[in-house]
Amino acid sequence: MKSFAFPLAALVFACALQPMTSSAQEGQLIRAPLPPQRPFDLDLPAQSTLPAIVVPPPAAPAPSPSPGPSSPFAAEPEDEEGPEWPKLSPGQKAGAEPQFDPNEKPERPGISTDPGTSIICLPQRLKDILGKVADKYGAVKVTSTWRPPWRARRGSYHKRCEAMDFRVPGVRPRVVLDYARSLPEVGGNKVYWNGLIHIDTGPRRPW
Repeated sequence: MKSFAFPLAALVFACALQPMTSSAQEGQLIRAPLPPQRPFDLDLPAQSTLPAIVVPPPAAPAPSPSPGPSSPFAAEPEDEEGPEWPKLSPGQKAGAEPQFDPNEKPERPGISTDPGTSIICLPQRLKDILGKVADKYGAVKVTSTWRPPWRARRGSYHKRCEAMDFRVPGVRPRVVLDYARSLPEVGGNKVYWNGLIHIDTGPRRPW
């Protein structure tokens, strides 16, 4: 009988202590567990599985060949008339002597240009023609070289900066054109009714 006295007393004591322990835990704050640590592989830089996109460089435009004598572009005259050009003077007829001021003096000797006009883009062939005209007459005034497509007609050499318009101050335009036509490097050539002379690198042709 004595051998069962101690275990029975311990069991009674444990049952009496359990309500006290649970009631004490109800009033305490419970700390939430910390999140697990990040796996080491998440710190590695991301690697894309997609293939790299290779953008090819733009293809160089094919050089446009100069039209031959039988080409429709070669026979097509340049359309130089525009709203910025002066109209025919009263009584002047088409094909008459082009306008020019015999008293006009050059701004300076040599080659000069109108504002907004540059001869840098001209091929050396046209620059040599300007040099020869300036050497003969003392001065030449370039009024037009390159033109954007919306200001030049189809097949115009001005769109490639292979044409120029100019005048020689104080000199009759037809006299200057006759001299220009004597130069073997002159291609297309014409004098307009407002006194400007057109020369391009195309086939040798007047119109």
